[in-house]
Amino acid sequence: MNERQKFSFSTVLLYIFLFAAMFFLYYVGNNGEPFSLALFYAMLIAGLHPVVSSLLYLFSGLSGLSLAFLPVYAGQAALLGIVFFVCRKLGKKTTVPSLGTLALCLVLFAAFSPFTPYSIPLDLPFTLGAISQKIILAGLIFLLSAIFSVALKALLYKLLKCRLKAEELVFSVLFFVLIGIGVCRAINVIAYMGIAFFVLLVFSCATKDATALVCAFALSLPPAIVGGISPERFFLYGIAVVLFIKSGRLPAVLALFAVFFVYGYFDGIYSLQTSLLVQSLLSVLIPGLLFLLIPPPLVRKMENKLIFYREKHLSRIAINRNRAAIGEQLFEISGVFREIQTTFSALGTNEAEEGAKEYIRGCVIESVCKSCVNYRTCMGHGLENELNKLIDVGCAKGKTSLIDIPSRLAETCVNQSGVLYAVNRQIGDYRKYMVETENAASGRQLLANQAQGVSEILKNIALEQSEPLTIYSERERQLDVAFLKAGIVCSEVLIAGDEENLTLSLITFGKSDVKKIAAIASHILGTRLIISERLTLSKDKFCCILHKRPYYDAAFGVASLTKTGETASGDTHSVIKIDERRFMIALSDGMGSGEYARRISESTISLLESFYRAKMPSSLVLSTINKLLTFSREETFACVDIAVIDLDNGAADVVKIGSPLGFILSGNTLKILESASLPLGILESLHPDASSYSLQENDVLLFLSDGITSAFGSSADLYETLKKIPASNPQQLADALLQQALSLYGGTAKDDMTVLAVRLFKSLEN
Repeated sequence: MNERQKFSFSTVLLYIFLFAAMFFLYYVGNNGEPFSLALFYAMLIAGLHPVVSSLLYLFSGLSGLSLAFLPVYAGQAALLGIVFFVCRKLGKKTTVPSLGTLALCLVLFAAFSPFTPYSIPLDLPFTLGAISQKIILAGLIFLLSAIFSVALKALLYKLLKCRLKAEELVFSVLFFVLIGIGVCRAINVIAYMGIAFFVLLVFSCATKDATALVCAFALSLPPAIVGGISPERFFLYGIAVVLFIKSGRLPAVLALFAVFFVYGYFDGIYSLQTSLLVQSLLSVLIPGLLFLLIPPPLVRKMENKLIFYREKHLSRIAINRNRAAIGEQLFEISGVFREIQTTFSALGTNEAEEGAKEYIRGCVIESVCKSCVNYRTCMGHGLENELNKLIDVGCAKGKTSLIDIPSRLAETCVNQSGVLYAVNRQIGDYRKYMVETENAASGRQLLANQAQGVSEILKNIALEQSEPLTIYSERERQLDVAFLKAGIVCSEVLIAGDEENLTLSLITFGKSDVKKIAAIASHILGTRLIISERLTLSKDKFCCILHKRPYYDAAFGVASLTKTGETASGDTHSVIKIDERRFMIALSDGMGSGEYARRISESTISLLESFYRAKMPSSLVLSTINKLLTFSREETFACVDIAVIDLDNGAADVVKIGSPLGFILSGNTLKILESASLPLGILESLHPDASSYSLQENDVLLFLSDGITSAFGSSADLYETLKKIPASNPQQLADALLQQALSLYGGTAKDDMTVLAVRLFKSLEN
C-alpha cells in the first residue's frame, strides 16, 4: 500500500479504524501524551499515505477538545509527514531519517507539551518532576513506535495470509490492549465490556477451539488495569462460549448470558441504580443480539477464511505438482504408444499383394510369352489385361485351369498350357509369400493393438494423476475434532479423491481402535469406509488409509474334477481383484483334456488376469488373446466365460465365447446365459456374446464347463436340477452340482468338470 494506490472502500475503512485507534490512544495518559505518535509512525513505516496519515494524527490531537496540545501534534505531523513524503519521492530509504525525525518529535513533546506530573506511589530517593516524567514517557513512546511498526505490518500484510511470528503476536496483542485501555478511559469500562463480548463471540465462532481462551485473556487486561476487574472473569466467559459455540450461535450467547448474570448476582449489580443496571445489562445483551444478527453467509466466509489460513498448503501443492508432472509424463508416453499403433496399422498388405501380382505377370511374360511368335500381336491387342484377370483368379483360387482363361486370351493364345503352367508355378510361390505376409500383418496388428491398449491405460492413469487433490478442509477439521473426542489423537488428516473414489489418510499414535476410526470417519463423511492399509511409521506412529466400503461383498465356490485317466485338467478358473470395488471371475475350457489342454486353458486365464488387472479395454483383451491363440501351429482354442462384477451396485458384465450354458440364480428364478460364438483361437475375427446384468442381494452367478453340461441329457434337465439345489452357499452348490453330474456319468469323469459360483450379499456393516 502506498501513496499512489487508489482509495477503495476497504482502504477508507482501514483509515477510519486507525483514526479511532489514535483517538483512544490519546486517552491512555492523563496529559494528552502522544501515544498515538507511535501508531502514526507505524502507519508511515507500513507504507500508508503520508499526507492522509499526518492529517489523521493532527485531528487526533483534538480528541480531548483542547487546543493546548494541538501545536505539538501539528509540529510532529509536519516533521514526520514531510520527511516520509520527500524520502519516497526521491526513492530513498526512510529508516535512518525517520528515526531521527521521531526522536525530534519526542523532543517537541518533552519541551513544549503541557504536562501535569503523575503522583508516583513509590518512595524514591529522588524526585521525578514534569521534565523527567516526560523524558521517560518519550522513551516509552519511542519503544512503542518500534513495537507498533512490527504489529501493524503483521496485521496489514500477514494476517490470515500466513502464520504470525511469536513477537508479532505479542506486539499485536499489546497494540490492542493499549487501545482497549484508551476505550475504558475515554468512554467507560462498561462500554468496553460490550465491545469485548462481541469480539469474543465472533472470534470463538470463527475458530471454534481453545484459542478463544487466549483472546479472552487479552480482552480481560484493559478492564483489569483500568477498572480492577479480575481477569479470571473473562476466562470463564471464554470457557462458556467455547463449550457451546459448536452447538450453534444461540447456545453460545445463552451460555455467555448465564455466566454474566451469575457474576452479576455476586457483584450485586441488581442493587445498583437503574441507569447503571441498564448499562450493565445492555453491555451483554446488545453484543449478543448483534452477534446473532450476523448473516450466516458472512459467518461461513469468516470460518472458511480462517480454515484456509490454518490449512497446510505446501504438502497439497507438492502432491499436486508431482501428480501433474507424472500425469504429463504419462501423457507423453501414451502418445508414443499411440504413434506406434498408428505406424503399425499404416503398414498394410495391399501394396505387397499388388506388387506380387505384377511380379507374377512379369515372370509369365518373360518365360512364356516373349518366346512366342504371336507376342507382339497379343500385346498389340491389349491381352496383357486378360493375363492380369487370369492371375487374379488364380490368386483367389490358389491355382488356374483352362476354364479360368478369359475368352479373348483363349481365342488368341496358342500356348495356353504353357501359360497355365507358368501362372500356377508362380502362384504357388505367391501363396507361400502371402502366408508369410499375412502372418507379418497379423503380428503387426497384434503389436498395434497392444500399443493401443497400453496407450489407453497410460492415458487413463495420466488423467487420474493430473487431477489435483480436492480440498476438504472443513471435513478434515470435523474429523480431527471427532477423533479427539473419541480419544484418538491424529496429527494429520488428509482427504483425497471425489465422492465415488474417496480416500482418507491419517496419522495416529499408539494402539488406536481401527474399527472405531472407520466408524467415526464413516459418520462424518456420510459414506461407508473401511481401513484398507495400516502402515507403521515408527514404534508408536501409524498411517491408516481408508477407502469407501463396497455395498456388496462376495462369496465364492469352486468344484472341479479331472477327466478319468488324465493327470492334468484342461479347465482353469480365476478369481481376481481388479480394484477396490471390482473383481473378475473367469472359466476357461481348453480343447480336449490332458496336459496340452491345461496349457491352453492356463495361458488363456493368465492373459485374462494380466490384461484385466492392467485395466485394458475388454474388447482389446479378447481380440489380443484370440490372435495369440490363432498364431499356434497346432489346433489351439478355448471356451471362455468371463464376468466383471462391481460390488458397489451389483453390475455384472458377462462375456461368453464358445462356452456352454451359464446361469444367474435369483431367488426362485433362473436366468440362462447362452453363447453362439466360436471359441477363442479358431477364427481371427472374434464376435463374443457380451451382456450386462444387475445382480441383487443373494443372487448367484454360475459358470460351468462342458464336462458338467454334457452330463445332463438337455438344458431342461440341468435347469430342473439347479432348481432343486439350495444356492445360499456357493461352495455347497458347486459341490452338489459336480456330484450330480458325476453320478450321471456313472461315477466316471468322462471329461474335465468344473463349477464356478459366486454369490453377492450385503456388506456386514450395511
